[in-house]
Amino acid sequence: MFDKKPICYNARAMTGESKSVVVEQARSDKEFLEKCGFEVLCPVLKEGVKKGKGTILASKKQMETFWPADKDMIKRAHVLFNMSPHKASLGTIREHGKARYYHWKKVISVFPEGHLPPEGAVPYFEDDFVTDSLTLAVGEALRTHSTYLKRLAWRLDILNKHLINAILDQVKELFR
Repeated sequence: MFDKKPICYNARAMTGESKSVVVEQARSDKEFLEKCGFEVLCPVLKEGVKKGKGTILASKKQMETFWPADKDMIKRAHVLFNMSPHKASLGTIREHGKARYYHWKKVISVFPEGHLPPEGAVPYFEDDFVTDSLTLAVGEALRTHSTYLKRLAWRLDILNKHLINAILDQVKELFR
């Protein structure tokens, strides 16, 4: 537990996307992140998406297996890299939300190079880090999550900032 390397989950738009492009991006990102010291949890590779012609479209039956597995990987991860925050992916939006708002995990949005949103955009207020560079994203994740003690300090800080207010908000809801 104390010497475990940081674990990241790579959220990425898949439905309707090119199989070949998504598989290549996932493979490349995983290789890079592993070289940087991460254990990488990748739904593209876990779900066995194969390179080839056409787009990705999972059946309802497949999703009954994939979605619980994705949620488990998000729970295991220390950091979520949202690799396609610029796309309106219903799955990625929910993975991002589950990580940030339910598990209170660090969320880093990685936009395509040169395509950052304007400075007043919501990600700058809601995400932990916004960038258009995977290298900068890795640096930020390692700054706060490279060791057990750094992860512990980050978690204690987030709890200190938000736990009491979250509990009070839930109690207030009982009387609305």
